[in-house]
Amino acid sequence: MGRLISIVSGKGGTGKTTTTANLAIALGKYEQKVCAVDADLTMANLSLVMGLDDVDVTIHDVLAGEAKIEDAIYPTKYENVEVVPAAVDWENVIKADPRNLPKVIGPLKNRFDFVLIDCPAGLQMDAMSAMLSSEEAIIVTNPEISCMTDSMKVGVVLKKAGLVILGFILNRYGRSENDIPPDVAEEVMEIPLLAVIPEDPAVREATLEGIPVVAYKPKSKGAKAFLQLAEKIIEIGKWVSQK
Repeated sequence: MGRLISIVSGKGGTGKTTTTANLAIALGKYEQKVCAVDADLTMANLSLVMGLDDVDVTIHDVLAGEAKIEDAIYPTKYENVEVVPAAVDWENVIKADPRNLPKVIGPLKNRFDFVLIDCPAGLQMDAMSAMLSSEEAIIVTNPEISCMTDSMKVGVVLKKAGLVILGFILNRYGRSENDIPPDVAEEVMEIPLLAVIPEDPAVREATLEGIPVVAYKPKSKGAKAFLQLAEKIIEIGKWVSQK
């Protein structure tokens, strides 16, 4: 039985989709069978980041009752990684009911070791439906107090909803002298710090190339941080299963 993990944030622009893509590929490198699901029904950036173009069936079709989830799973060029993409046009957004996300995504854990769900930012209905499709959550935040405050609100709501909050990722650390240090961030967030992803030009280069940095420059600082994150997530799962 696989693990359903939502990748969430309190506000947009934290690097949530980049995190989803890189964590998926990193887990795949550790021989884990992974499905990355684009549940951000209005922005739909995951397929672009993963280099997946021109698909016939998306999660919007599944949510509209016009296709089965099996029809929307696509292989990628990355070992052990598959993707459920979302559509980019407004016509598909209108027809898809986000409230169906939990029952559509849930069965995927019978086919994969990890199902990573790229969720919309915030706490609106579509975001909540995506986040509640999972059993665990990872919060992505930046080293700024306003961003952390929003992230904390999401964490509180998800805890009350019964999700296991694995911890948070401090993303793009080091781009400003005013960045909140990791130890202070952990005190503020009051949940475990899973990884510090440094500000790394290689990540931006990889995004422009449409190739996640773990595959684009695997020896870069950013890639190494995502690989360490994947290892930690796997270890957390082993520890939980032994309890």
